[in-house]
Amino acid sequence: MKGFVLVVCALAACGGGNAANGDGGGDDGSGSGSGSGSGSGSAGCPSGMVDNGITCVPIDPNDPAQRSMADVCTRWKADHVLTDQHPFTAGTGGDCDQGTLSAAGKADTLKRINGFRWLVGLGATTESASLDATDQHCANLESWWDFSSPASPHSPPSSAKCYTADGASGAGMSNIAWGNGPADSIDQFMEDGGNSTTMGHRRWIVNPPLGPVGIGYWEGGGMYGSAECLAIFGSSGGGANPPWVSVPNPGYVPMPIPTWEWTFHSALGGTANATITVVRASDNMSLAVTRTTLSQGYGQDAISWAPMGWTPTAGETYKVTVAGLTGGSVSYAVRPITCN
Repeated sequence: MKGFVLVVCALAACGGGNAANGDGGGDDGSGSGSGSGSGSGSAGCPSGMVDNGITCVPIDPNDPAQRSMADVCTRWKADHVLTDQHPFTAGTGGDCDQGTLSAAGKADTLKRINGFRWLVGLGATTESASLDATDQHCANLESWWDFSSPASPHSPPSSAKCYTADGASGAGMSNIAWGNGPADSIDQFMEDGGNSTTMGHRRWIVNPPLGPVGIGYWEGGGMYGSAECLAIFGSSGGGANPPWVSVPNPGYVPMPIPTWEWTFHSALGGTANATITVVRASDNMSLAVTRTTLSQGYGQDAISWAPMGWTPTAGETYKVTVAGLTGGSVSYAVRPITCN
């Protein structure tokens, strides 16, 4: 379901509870890239090394900067295929019957989550049947949420329509979105529009140890016609745990991701107050950005910035330097592409 949407920030360990208006937010389990090269050419690098757009580095199949354009576009398009266009089945018990989200709908949603995690160099997460059941109650409750209420959707009062203890439990541990289907809500969470002070939805999804998640979706009523709850606070996942991740990711990155707010996430000291430099490779011009110091407590520490007076363009390369970090600066190259 498309149209006007609204996202509310996930809460655990971060406080708050105000609604944020905005429009944004399957894997084979490998979580790894192809290692087929950055596309910038490695002829000048020693054997066993590749040019990542900044310097020569050892070949690493988990490094997003070393993937080919073809590999990235193939994965992006595959992860945006919906195998079930109508994944919700209403129950027979009226407005407060939680209904059923199909197995294919859950699989499409998990595939979308793991696609974004693959892009930034992380391993796949998994799904929990028990969390799914809790978040199905959450989605039913949240679809009917009264946006004039002073309460937070993450702490719904017992007087809320379709309130259940399970629904309230799910609301307290989930990202919540309205107005999109279950898989498309993941793009909504990743864009995280209107949530510029935390970028919390995105940060939970690309939290390196994420896992398992719960997926709940309800359709058929309320102000926006649908709601998704995504239980997102699990931290028992394995797989790659790089020292930092970024959105957009290093290397080739599909549009429209570079048009969203840019973020850098890490456990490195100084991340929350780092300084950002962006240089356009084609003319070596330093580009202005609007930097935001984020509230912390949502997955890893992070900082965000947005282009100021320029627009990311497919076919260009943008060299980013994040300075002020413990252990020294981090530099990486972002290459926007259009995946037709």
